[in-house]
Amino acid sequence: MKAPFFVLTAASALAACSNDTPETNQVALPVGTQIADNGVVAAPPQGSEPNIPVATGVGTAFGLTKRQLEDAELLGANNAELAEVERTTTDAQGNVNGLVVEIDAEPDRTVLLPLHGLEPVSVNGQWHLRAKTLTREQLLTLPEVKE
Repeated sequence: MKAPFFVLTAASALAACSNDTPETNQVALPVGTQIADNGVVAAPPQGSEPNIPVATGVGTAFGLTKRQLEDAELLGANNAELAEVERTTTDAQGNVNGLVVEIDAEPDRTVLLPLHGLEPVSVNGQWHLRAKTLTREQLLTLPEVKE
């Protein structure tokens, strides 16, 4: 009967001595902090509240309103412009389900872009959408939209 008591006591002692708590390796970053693929951290200026998109409801996506989406540019992983958002597409309930974007090419090409893989990003105070894995070449292969 003493063996189970010893094992329980030893396990409790080891757990009490452990310094590894879930919070040990976590760092709290200010809201709005962005970490680039190369590890560079860009934090918002001290004392300023970050401008985080918070629009919700029908006609919104990524926390952005329809107007913000239609004013956005589509950026690549390095924030280079890939295309310009022309308009949103919606389902029967009015939920945004895609974007019609214009690619600057000879001649210009307008394609339908699904929302998957996009994220909002603020550049110089204006919201844009970044496609982290989409290239210009891949964008050119998407279904063309006739205006």
